[in-house]
Amino acid sequence: MLKFLRSTILSKIVMAVSGAAIVGFLIAHLTGNLLMFGGPEKINAYGQGLRDLGPLLWIMRGGLIVVLVLHVISSIFLADKNRSARPINYEKKKSLQSTLASRSMFFSGLTILTFVTYHLLHYTLGIVQPQFFHGEYTLHDGRVVHDVYTMVIYGFRNPFITITYVLAMTFVCLHISHAVPSAFQTLGINNVKYNAMIKKASAALAALILVGYLSIPAAIMAGALKLIEGAK
Repeated sequence: MLKFLRSTILSKIVMAVSGAAIVGFLIAHLTGNLLMFGGPEKINAYGQGLRDLGPLLWIMRGGLIVVLVLHVISSIFLADKNRSARPINYEKKKSLQSTLASRSMFFSGLTILTFVTYHLLHYTLGIVQPQFFHGEYTLHDGRVVHDVYTMVIYGFRNPFITITYVLAMTFVCLHISHAVPSAFQTLGINNVKYNAMIKKASAALAALILVGYLSIPAAIMAGALKLIEGAK
């Protein structure tokens, strides 16, 4: 029993801490992505800056995947323990009371892991749409770098990629809206007086992240972000 209790507590801590790391990554990644609105010079210089990190960048990517895997594994373990520990009638009652976000937490967690893998195959390894992966852009300082701007434009011109991206990011943000308050509770950083405020702040954070990420494909589809003259 003590072993089970310890493993359950450990899993909760792992899920909370890994979740916080994922949210931090999403915010940092969004900050970089929004440079698309600054034009090809800014986003391509940013992309080259990441590439200049060399092996460190791949260590960071590997760390992110490990964090995602730990997050999913701990959520599976806890979901299984919760199901086995609760009576059937209690489960039915809780299911009716659950929000859409909480019911979809497990599936959205898997969606996040799948989406990150696909995202790496598309924009990092160039396995998806390889014909747009090897473009080059000359920065104002004369450096010839990878043309991230054009690659992203072409990527979101594909309806399948855009729809998949929108659905994946929606799942991610639903996950965040429920997971952030749960992380506070798991780590003992909660108070009845502030719980409602934490939930509202989490929903607002999730909404802002969603709007930020979806603003790029929306701008491309609307023609606000377009290829520079002479791009193919």
